Amino acid sequence: MNLTIKTIVVSCLILGATSCTKEETPIATATATSTATVTPAAQTKTELLTDANWEITAATRNPGFTDPLTGAVITDILSFTPACEKDGFTLFNTNGNYTEDEGALKCDPLDPQTTTGTWAFDSTEEILIFDGTDSVDIQLLSATTLILSETESILPDTTFTITYTKQ
Repeated sequence: MNLTIKTIVVSCLILGATSCTKEETPIATATATSTATVTPAAQTKTELLTDANWEITAATRNPGFTDPLTGAVITDILSFTPACEKDGFTLFNTNGNYTEDEGALKCDPLDPQTTTGTWAFDSTEEILIFDGTDSVDIQLLSATTLILSETESILPDTTFTITYTKQ
């Protein structure tokens, strides 16, 4: 994972289970007097994950942490993330590689524009494994949304969740 996601992951974390529903679409048949219903084939989890770029749109921590200045309990980690770490995106490829792009804003101009790594599902396709070692639970993988989560071992009983939206 690149520094952007690792930064958010260290502050929060990622992935989980798919929710897919079939939609029936009526189409006209060769005769004008009737219509047939065609049920599109459901996309596989790999197809859902690899058909577009994913942008982080939410990152939370549960339980939250207490802001030392205000005493407020904060669960929204993304609101504390610098803009230069929020405008990037991740592209998962069908060959098991992924590319993370820094986006237009870069926190350090010397950082590479892109970094790469590998991804894989576990045997149940409910866990996403990055670079062979970092695993996160897939809470949702749909045509538009990817929600990943992890309970952090450094902070026992603290769950970090990252929501991605397809660009």
